[in-house]
Amino acid sequence: MRAAQEPKKAPACPILWRFLSTELHASCLVLAMLMLAVAPLPCAAQPGGQDTTYVRDHSRRVTLRLYGSHKFNSMLLRAQDPHADLRYRPNGQINFGVGASLRKLTLNIGVRMPFVNDDDDRKGRTRYLDAQANLYGTKQASNLFLQVYKGYHITSHTKEQTGWEGSTALPYRPDVLQYNFGISSLRILNHRRFGYRAGFNQDAEQLRSQGTWLVGGYLTGFVVRADSALVPSLLRGQFPHTGAVQGASLYDVGPMVGYAYTHVLGRKWFATVSGAVGVGASAQVLRAMREEGLGSTTYLGGGWHTQLRAAAGYNTRLRYVGVLFTQEHVGYLQQAQEGFVWDVGLVRVVFAQRFGQRPKAMDRGTRWLQRKGREVLPAP
Repeated sequence: MRAAQEPKKAPACPILWRFLSTELHASCLVLAMLMLAVAPLPCAAQPGGQDTTYVRDHSRRVTLRLYGSHKFNSMLLRAQDPHADLRYRPNGQINFGVGASLRKLTLNIGVRMPFVNDDDDRKGRTRYLDAQANLYGTKQASNLFLQVYKGYHITSHTKEQTGWEGSTALPYRPDVLQYNFGISSLRILNHRRFGYRAGFNQDAEQLRSQGTWLVGGYLTGFVVRADSALVPSLLRGQFPHTGAVQGASLYDVGPMVGYAYTHVLGRKWFATVSGAVGVGASAQVLRAMREEGLGSTTYLGGGWHTQLRAAAGYNTRLRYVGVLFTQEHVGYLQQAQEGFVWDVGLVRVVFAQRFGQRPKAMDRGTRWLQRKGREVLPAP
């Protein structure tokens, strides 16, 4: 693979410029519709409430938090030899943020953390837009995401293996653009004794160990574009079906089933693990260079989806200190068992403080927001 040329001066808002493309605009519209459909769920009234000997609700308290987080994604092209799989990653960043929760409404604002994201000379530069929302209600746990990344480096192969002659330490492709969007939602069957919010939203406590089965579904889309083939020329012998591919659009939908469990030690320390797996239908459009020019091939088949969530830490009536991890894996089967696999996730360290008294003005403002939200998005 020839060394990629440094891009010319980019537009003032390169990511927003990409958003104007028809395909991405349609994807954003789909995601927005899905968010409108799911958003009322966490705030819906829960008949019967939760068993207070297992879950203690703190949503009526003001909860303030400080956190550090890292959002990530990667793309994998499977080869005939598993040791030759090709993996692309963006140059991700570590962010610092503040947030607040009240009456199951949560707002977090994060900014880039200085002095720890200075590695463009090693991995190259990535421009990105990353929006992820985790909606944890009493009966439902949902994850929504929209990511747009431009500029990827290869982590699975060295510069010598790819024939790279660029200035970065790792093989870097400034021309690779990808975006993905999706939603996954799980029903909490044992919602009276199991609280997702205790571990992941810091406005509840799980007082006793308990588990629950989960049922739900997922819908995702993944699009990647490049100026030349995604597989470097020196490696194409391992990718007979996808070696010439320089773009792909991949979509899948299906049901999921899983299980979650929280272990509580001394009513203060906790560890939560949640896993779900799904199998469904997928549609794949691969764009590759042929003798007659750039052409496309469409595949209809199966796909799979896995979701992992984990949290651990210290949680009491007034304070929460913990680490959170969420990840979604999506795979698509193609000829000769080759395929695309991609993932999206988040790692976050959180310190949260709850307060016994809340300002009356904040309480009135929250009720006003909830009332206006019900007028615009009435509960089903």
